[in-house]
Amino acid sequence: MTPASLRSTQPTKPDNRFHRTSAKEAALLMVMAAGVGLVSALPAVALNLSVHGATQALAPWHGHWTMILLPAAGAALSAWYIRGWLKDDLGHGVPEMIRSASLGGGRLPLSMVWSRLLASFLTVGSGGSSGLEGPIATSGGAIGSSAGRMMSVNERRRVHLMGYGVAGAVAAIFNAPLTGMVFALEVILREWNALTILPTIVAAVTATQVSRLVMGNQIAFQHEQFHFATADLVACVLLGAAAGGLSVLLARGLSTGEFLFKRLRWPAWATAGFGGLLVGLIGWVQPAVLHDGYEAIKTLMTGGEGFTPAILAAFIVLKFISVVFTLGSGGAGGVFAPSLVLGSTLGFGFGRLAQTVLPGMFLASESAFALVGMAGMVAGVMHGPLTGMFLVLETTGGYHMILPVMITTVTAMLVSYFFEEGSVYTRELIRRGHLASKGSDQHLLQTMELKELMDQKQEVLHEGMLLGEFVDVFKRAKRNIFPVVDKKNHHWLGVVYLDDIRPYLFDRSLYPIMTMGEVMHTNLPVIDVAQSLRQAVAQFESSGAWSLPVVEDGIFIGMMSKSNLFDRYRQELIVHTTG
Repeated sequence: MTPASLRSTQPTKPDNRFHRTSAKEAALLMVMAAGVGLVSALPAVALNLSVHGATQALAPWHGHWTMILLPAAGAALSAWYIRGWLKDDLGHGVPEMIRSASLGGGRLPLSMVWSRLLASFLTVGSGGSSGLEGPIATSGGAIGSSAGRMMSVNERRRVHLMGYGVAGAVAAIFNAPLTGMVFALEVILREWNALTILPTIVAAVTATQVSRLVMGNQIAFQHEQFHFATADLVACVLLGAAAGGLSVLLARGLSTGEFLFKRLRWPAWATAGFGGLLVGLIGWVQPAVLHDGYEAIKTLMTGGEGFTPAILAAFIVLKFISVVFTLGSGGAGGVFAPSLVLGSTLGFGFGRLAQTVLPGMFLASESAFALVGMAGMVAGVMHGPLTGMFLVLETTGGYHMILPVMITTVTAMLVSYFFEEGSVYTRELIRRGHLASKGSDQHLLQTMELKELMDQKQEVLHEGMLLGEFVDVFKRAKRNIFPVVDKKNHHWLGVVYLDDIRPYLFDRSLYPIMTMGEVMHTNLPVIDVAQSLRQAVAQFESSGAWSLPVVEDGIFIGMMSKSNLFDRYRQELIVHTTG
């Protein structure tokens, strides 16, 4: 065998350039994520301290008639600020972030950095029955999105930066870095690769450390050491099914509440104020339903003193209705806290019932079931089993409860998934077609910038240009299609194909009399720069053209060809399948 043949049979050395490029990009994104995590932690800490301060200040007034009016005033001011002052109709925020991550290129308005913070302070601080975590996550996502715009990164990286901001904000509010990371990856980004996981970890760690420096390294829900036996694990399957069913009811209750309150056709502030008034009336009877409800969780986790069976049942019903009234009427807030409160109450009641019906059968206490009930409820509401697991484990320090927590969340998720196509965040997005699966054509096209696919160095012609003048353009041209624009304002007029003009090129008698306007085509569809790439692809398919002009306010800015589109699509497909 010859040396040449020996060389040909040796395995070729793999090309690691793509791997090295991805590693460098991941390192750069980790640096960016640290900055985003640092900034996103600050509003989380500020809102947490301010709302809890307001809650403590109002605690002596619980049961007084003035607490009927406070939630109404807070919700009305919140709705007026968001809808009236800012003219913002993006809802509670988290669904909009998911839509933006899926199809919106990570674009969130700068006002979302502070708008949901102030609105949730007014709503929850005055007694509204919702949580702070959703608005804080929205603020963090808006910080990441704004950072992406400032650094002029492409859409895919802007989406990632938005996710890093969400991770940092959630990690800071809960003092739970794993929860922040998992929530961003599982619920918002829905993408797991090196470019999402590694920087998200950095953002969550940075934000958590900032939170701990200001508020201390605290566990939100202290409890005694719990123990579970095999029978308790079996019982967790039933608890998970119950939590999944309650999560379905909550999602549908919120949708029904929004529908009914919208039928009032009142101004947004009046509708939210009316919902707050109803919450105030319920809070007058049962003050524990007001605010985020975390005090109820702390009581249940330490034995549930004062929670008789009748009070437990009434509390679940009243808290459920209060959440629907608060969020359904347009009050600001999130579903994290309500899910935890309802889940803990359901779990505690389940544990008490189990101990009563089968005394001595179960080793776990009612408080232990309260802990795992929280995880099941979060998983069912958000369709995020990992988020539910890590949130409860980190906020309770109950890592020894991993087996019952896993069983409960999986069962709750399965039940919720069976009855609901999407989570409380995504069901409306799915209905409207605003949610694309990662790696799908719809999602890949969204990650590509339309302006990046244009040829902006295209030779342009004017309608009155003579054939003789065109010959000089033709000599230096690299394309066989020539856009025709208005000479004065550069407005798009049509296109000249080389095949149409070639028969006249050798007839010099036509050089001083024939113009480009005589041979140009005016029926070619144009792509507006404001259109999505999916709409541009549809125009290529309907017209059969190989190149189409791109305009902005009627002014020609470049040509886009199928070859550039397909080449870039192939590159994006490689990134998404190997990244």
